Amino acid sequence: MKRRVLLVLAAFAVLLGAAAFMGDRALKHKGHPGLKKFVQQWWVNYPASFQVEPEEVALKVDQADMDAIQGVVDAARERGVIMREGNDYVPAEFTAAGTTFKVKVRIKGKMADHVTGEKWSFRIIAKKDKGFKGMQRFSLQHPGTRNYLCDWFYHLLMRGEGVVALRYGFVRLTFNGEDLGVYAYEEHFGPELLANNGRMKGPIFRFDPGLFWEHRLNMIEKVRYNEPFAAYQAAAVDAFGTGDMEKDSVQLGYFADAVGRMMAFRRGELPASQVFNADLIARRHAILDLVGGHHSMDWSDVKFYYDPLLQRVEPIAYESFSAFPIRTLAGSDRYVGMIKQSMDLHDAYFNDPEVFAAYVHHLERVSRPEFLDSAFTALAPALDSASAIIYREFPYKELDREVYRKNQLVIRRMLDVPKGFHAYAAMDTDTLRITVIPIEGLPIEVFGAVALDGSVSAPVQRSIIPCRRPGTVGMPVDLRIPLDDAWRKAPPDKLILRYAVLGASTHRTLEAFPYAYSDGLSIPSLVPPTGWNARAEAMLRFDEEGRSITIAPGAHTLDHDIFIPAGYTVNATAPLRIDLVKGARMISRSPMRLVGLEEMPITIGSSDASGGGLILVTTGGSSRFERIRVEGFGMNSAGTPSIILQEASSTWTTCDLGEVRTRDLMEVVRSHVEFNGCSFTGGGDQLVLGYSSTSISDVLFRGAGDDALKVKGGAASIAGTRVEGATSNALVLDEAAQVRIDGGSFQAAKDVLAVSEGATLEAKRTRITSEEAAPVDVEPVHARHGASQVVLTDVTIEAPGPAKIGKGNKVSLNGKAMNETVKP
Repeated sequence: MKRRVLLVLAAFAVLLGAAAFMGDRALKHKGHPGLKKFVQQWWVNYPASFQVEPEEVALKVDQADMDAIQGVVDAARERGVIMREGNDYVPAEFTAAGTTFKVKVRIKGKMADHVTGEKWSFRIIAKKDKGFKGMQRFSLQHPGTRNYLCDWFYHLLMRGEGVVALRYGFVRLTFNGEDLGVYAYEEHFGPELLANNGRMKGPIFRFDPGLFWEHRLNMIEKVRYNEPFAAYQAAAVDAFGTGDMEKDSVQLGYFADAVGRMMAFRRGELPASQVFNADLIARRHAILDLVGGHHSMDWSDVKFYYDPLLQRVEPIAYESFSAFPIRTLAGSDRYVGMIKQSMDLHDAYFNDPEVFAAYVHHLERVSRPEFLDSAFTALAPALDSASAIIYREFPYKELDREVYRKNQLVIRRMLDVPKGFHAYAAMDTDTLRITVIPIEGLPIEVFGAVALDGSVSAPVQRSIIPCRRPGTVGMPVDLRIPLDDAWRKAPPDKLILRYAVLGASTHRTLEAFPYAYSDGLSIPSLVPPTGWNARAEAMLRFDEEGRSITIAPGAHTLDHDIFIPAGYTVNATAPLRIDLVKGARMISRSPMRLVGLEEMPITIGSSDASGGGLILVTTGGSSRFERIRVEGFGMNSAGTPSIILQEASSTWTTCDLGEVRTRDLMEVVRSHVEFNGCSFTGGGDQLVLGYSSTSISDVLFRGAGDDALKVKGGAASIAGTRVEGATSNALVLDEAAQVRIDGGSFQAAKDVLAVSEGATLEAKRTRITSEEAAPVDVEPVHARHGASQVVLTDVTIEAPGPAKIGKGNKVSLNGKAMNETVKP
């Protein structure tokens, strides 16, 4: 009997060991560290999941509509892909935070993983003024479709980089009364996405992937033939929300501009930096390298936003397909020094030196260990909460920090090239001729030859060596370096060249072979000169030691755009008059200090009424404008404001700003700006503040062709300010803007103060005068932004009609609550 028991126990132990061995192999086959780690994760993470209760939401669909959804699911499982045809929205009810509202819903996604098991993926659109967490359009899907915590981390990294990022998190879903457990919610593409990212309203679009998915379906069905319709070059530029756009002529015009630029880029007529925001494109791809999200670079998955102010296209962070180890970089093996129509989207991106240099700069930054240290520290509480929700159902799905650390190491190693190129040198009479053979997958910039005294003799033009494409031999590139008398009289014993990966902060040197390369294959440098040279402008005086640029006094007529590079301070004083003609603009990436005299202000205008205007963008420091007179630039074909400040803080003192009433005067986005003792005359919208921090003191707004002052998001403090003769509204607040007014008067032909979308207005010691309409118009509460609040204290009102107060808001006048009214 005892022997039988021992045999049974031994057999059980063998079976248990075999099961453990097979389980360990199965887990490792799926990319998991193994059984030991799996058991540990269950033991630790599952109990930790009860520290956080996920938010509960519910979705309810009637049976008839449920049958239609089931039909889409069955067809997708049979075909392997979810086709758009027949996948129509059906009505439903959505419940969150105790509130139920009507939505429309359909199955989302392309691949059948979105309808595997019981956790189907849903696309939801709430009815107007309703929504969930500020989103009118969003998706609910199995967390595994976005690799659990990986996309959560990715979107927060992208938001930290200033890239438009989706709201993404986790909830518990009940569908038609059945608890489906933990789901991921993911924002879709609409105006609320832009507002949440501090962007002005503009088109969101993509390259339409519809025909590409016909190709994918053919692959799944093993039908192979030439499919030219499926290429990137054939895809139409497709906008999200076309129904709303067709009703908005302004947005439709912006989209037409975006399409024109994208088509010119795809045809190779415009480089990436003239179509896209080069810095944001660079940041996005640096983060994709960090998280190992290279699969998300398929052109059919990329989404874009068109900035109507700067007329540049920005990327939108979408599914990252992370986190995976990398063996190469997003920008590797792409730069050949020219743009061709045959290139795919990302090859064309990375063949712009400006984009590539910015990309390498951000790679250096995000690959430093302290970058992840800081991110994990800042996100620790939020990561703990998100992880706990995931662990309730998936305790083995941790965020693997080691993947990101290893990717940082790979990035650093790939930027630390052991040798940039092979170089062969030969002397002409007064010129050093160097033939360079590319050997790297990254472009290399050659700065010149190092002299005995350590100085560097530069090539005759900027020289960027293209990459060596995989499986090919590098094509020779010729460089010419002029030599001075000192070099010719005392040449160094060895020819040393200074270079760097394009955009890298670390410069390196290598020794050239002391003989010529003579196989007859040498070709001219593939990269043309950068073109624009601010130093060639007679009105600009550069001081490299002081890192400043002085605008020479006098009268200057400019018939072409002036681009002022970053890294300087631009100074000017009276006497100075700048006349922008033939559409010319002044565009500065450096802070400006323009100071006129009391009896002689600096004057900027356009004698032919065609001026493009003044644009400051990402200046890196605060600008100062004092005693400046802007006489107006006239109506321009681009329809842009006369003055644009984006991420460009500034102070304006005793300035007189004017414009024709058919063109907006000034627009400020994501900046800190102060106005003291200034006047705004004419213009359409006189001052538009988007997601900015603003102080306005003793300012006069008069004769606006439309609204005098608009505040979208952000905060503004207004003191002792007058608005006179505004054709429409004196002050417009929306997008949760916060404004305080102390003193002054506001007069307009229509509703004087217009408040909506969760904005807050506090005004005291103020006079409000309307010629034809209401003193205050507060729109009904919007579910995405919450109630608006208006507090008027010691305020005098003169208006022919009563205040318009929409349902759900809080409005008081001199300490007394004002009742809701019905708008006429």
